[in-house]
Amino acid sequence: MKILIAEDDENMGKILKLYLEKEGYSVDVTFNGEDTLSYLEEKQVDLLLLDWMLPYKSGIEICQEIKALDIPLKIIMITAKTTTDDELLGLTVGADDYIKKPFDINILLLRIKKLCKLEKELKYKDISLNPDTHEVLQREQVLDLTTKEYELLKYLLSNQKMILTREQILNHVWGKDYFGDVRTVDTHIRRLRKKLGESYIQTKIGTGYIMGDINE
Repeated sequence: MKILIAEDDENMGKILKLYLEKEGYSVDVTFNGEDTLSYLEEKQVDLLLLDWMLPYKSGIEICQEIKALDIPLKIIMITAKTTTDDELLGLTVGADDYIKKPFDINILLLRIKKLCKLEKELKYKDISLNPDTHEVLQREQVLDLTTKEYELLKYLLSNQKMILTREQILNHVWGKDYFGDVRTVDTHIRRLRKKLGESYIQTKIGTGYIMGDINE
């Protein structure tokens, strides 16, 4: 799932991005209203986390323009404005949900899952992964995966038909503090292929890996 964070506080934007990427989401950040609208006109986004007080164009103006352009996405407005009138205005102009600052990141993650009606199981062809039980099934048979193989498969399944670079995979599966050999990604991909079958994970030479094919 693709999420765009529109937040003028650079530190807040980076923190939210890290948390959301750790959950397996694909995330970008914009820091003003004009860049946010330009991004949305050019790229497909599933969810917009929208700060009300953005430079150049406010969150309210962005909601109105998204509605006028009929851009299909969900919007959670995040703001320090706390009155009932403010909340009513935000929801009236197009926000699907409204969260007041400061907020608990776990509450935000839950709101995202409920709003986007995310399925607990991640599926691709005959593979299913249950994040609650950490059970992976293929043709109804349980697969025996190491922790890293599981996290790698979860990340690939969460971003199906998206090319993921080795650096992205390292950051999400091994963490940004990992300073080992980047080729560990290739090693774990080979191990996963042996357990799943060769056809599930495609190599994009010079770029990275993809679960499935963009043209499927």
